[in-house]
Amino acid sequence: MASDFEIGRVVAVDTAQVTIELNADLKAMVRGTYEGIYEVGRINSYVILPVGARLLVAMVTRVVLTEEAEVSADRTMVTLPAARRIMRATLIGTIDGTEYTQGVSLFPVLDNPVLMATEADLNVIFDHQKGEGPNPNEPGFCIELGESPIFRGYKIKINPDAFFGKHAAIIGSTGAGKSCTIATIIQSILTRPEIRRANFVILDTNGEYRTAFGESDCLYIPSDPAQAQDRLVIPYWFMNADDFVRLFRASAGIQRPVLLDALRSARGPAVAGSEKLGLRETMLRECHRLLALAKSSEKSSRDIEDLTAGLQQYLKEKETVLKEILPGTPKDGEVVLGALESVKNTASKHTSVGKDGTRYPGFVPAASQNSIEQSIRSILDLLVEPTRTGEVTSVSADTPAYFGKVEFRHNHLEQAMRRDEAGGARSRDYCATMLMRVYRLLEDRRFEFLFGPVDGQWPSPEHSLSLFLRDCLGMPSPNEPKPALSNEEILRKGTLPYYDRQRAGTGGHRVMVIDLSLLASEVLENVTALIGRLILEFLQRLGETGRQDARGSLPVVLVLEEAQNYIPEQRVGEEESISRAVFERIAREGRKFGLSLVVASQRPSELSKTVLSQCSSFIVHRLQNPEDLRYFKDIVPGIYGPLLDQLPALAPQTALTLGECVRAPALVRIREANPIPRSRDPKFYRYWTDEAPPIPDVEQICRLWEGKAPETTQPEYSQQNASSQEKVDGQDRNNQD
Repeated sequence: MASDFEIGRVVAVDTAQVTIELNADLKAMVRGTYEGIYEVGRINSYVILPVGARLLVAMVTRVVLTEEAEVSADRTMVTLPAARRIMRATLIGTIDGTEYTQGVSLFPVLDNPVLMATEADLNVIFDHQKGEGPNPNEPGFCIELGESPIFRGYKIKINPDAFFGKHAAIIGSTGAGKSCTIATIIQSILTRPEIRRANFVILDTNGEYRTAFGESDCLYIPSDPAQAQDRLVIPYWFMNADDFVRLFRASAGIQRPVLLDALRSARGPAVAGSEKLGLRETMLRECHRLLALAKSSEKSSRDIEDLTAGLQQYLKEKETVLKEILPGTPKDGEVVLGALESVKNTASKHTSVGKDGTRYPGFVPAASQNSIEQSIRSILDLLVEPTRTGEVTSVSADTPAYFGKVEFRHNHLEQAMRRDEAGGARSRDYCATMLMRVYRLLEDRRFEFLFGPVDGQWPSPEHSLSLFLRDCLGMPSPNEPKPALSNEEILRKGTLPYYDRQRAGTGGHRVMVIDLSLLASEVLENVTALIGRLILEFLQRLGETGRQDARGSLPVVLVLEEAQNYIPEQRVGEEESISRAVFERIAREGRKFGLSLVVASQRPSELSKTVLSQCSSFIVHRLQNPEDLRYFKDIVPGIYGPLLDQLPALAPQTALTLGECVRAPALVRIREANPIPRSRDPKFYRYWTDEAPPIPDVEQICRLWEGKAPETTQPEYSQQNASSQEKVDGQDRNNQD
């Protein structure tokens, strides 16, 4: 029966592209077979090229009509022009028996017959064989994305392990349907009966996704400060050194070292074993300060003498703790105090005393500098020797340990600058701009979600980091943690909303929507980077717990809406973006630990090329900007080049699906999301012609905008607004972006 389906022959082979001359009898571009009437040469349809026992599958990308006149050999006769129908197709896969695989390992030859795809071929390509539900270990293509507009009745399905396991990108101009595509994919997964749990985290920069998922599945965290009980709160002590450096814009010369020193000293006392750790950190810091003073070109003898005397007194008060830090021999503490006494005596030789008892500092000569350095080195050797540090663990500027912002601003930063100035640097002058930014951010009410109340500070609750991660990942509340969670006397209700949710008890959520739409643009990159980094580092540490199967045991999907806003491509002369650094790292390494990215963008040319190039699956809606088209074509494999030429003409809710997530590249009409995100197109003409258009509550909106308390009573027309809005929502269900 092959002749019934034969439509032409191969006349040219160019790696993945083949040129096909259609049979002369196909002038109507249709062919009737026992299976029915089929169109021939429709763009995005499939054709079959039998090569030996295998069938090559090609996707039609171009059809042209040419006319050629033939001249006889003796040039005595010229025939009338003959029409030839030429078709171009891209080789995309191979059928071997009942198995279909993407890619080709052999190529057709000239005059190779070309067939229409039969129903049996389409069943193999679209994986429509009947069978039981998906195997959890190898689910295959089981998540419905939509329907093929070319082959009616055939569903386009994606492989969840391939789509999420190797990152995916959803690209398209505004209004093309990206938001509904994301909602559709997640809804398709959650509605499957075998799905019991999932971990989707959506960074929603437009405030669209709250309506797309039911309350039982979704936890919505708004950035609106007016929603006090649910608002987004990310305590500042979760930030690492890079976060603080970028947020406070600390320059590399003086400001960055001062800031890191202040962070390290601020975090130290909050860590377990804080007294021992704090004492050890203080000794290390002061010893290095003494070394800097000794080598200073200034008159420093009196400063060395005073600092040493103060440190001696401090260590005598902490004698018991000092012995725990130095558990080698009982005399280690005496060695430390003796070394400090030697330093003080050496410095005092160069400090002169006036008749009135005033002490005048002097220069420390090279010989005395060496003597002081030897004494200090003997102390440092005791502190850093592994066998002598006991159970004391070091703390760094990256440790997510609690510290008070008031003490950090007024004490630790000041001490760090004084320590730096002791070495001869003019720290206070150079740090003036950084200090101004620190004070401004800590006193700006827009950043209360990060730094706490302007006129106070948050307390230090138990398990603050673990509860934030549970809340952010949609995990259930802990069962009798040790130590117990802080009660309302320590952390009153409403201070940290995520803590309240976990303290009240929750069974978890499958979708977490973090609304960043009202977040100050100044900190958008910092917040997105912080959330992404915390999730990645948690999953990395989960993989190092010692269990053989721990790595990747908690798969998390992180959806980045409008990703170009916080993962921009590096431009010449632009400042390094912390969020780009974090998400490029996730794109490179996240898959190993079970963290997947779904990147959505309407401007791929402004998006980090590193992130986009790590995606192996693409759902591409209409793209019209020439720069975006060129950029995207440079990212995807060249074999898809001819398919991408149709992107500017795609209809809304239609996309080209490429990559490992689908069995074959396909044009797909995305199934409707139900319910849809809040991303419908505005209806100008309907508003202009409506007899009773909805009137916004301008005063209420502006009161909240101004930071004032909302009015308790609503205007009389609010009910009218609600009914009008319901009417609009119902009529706009098919308007999907």
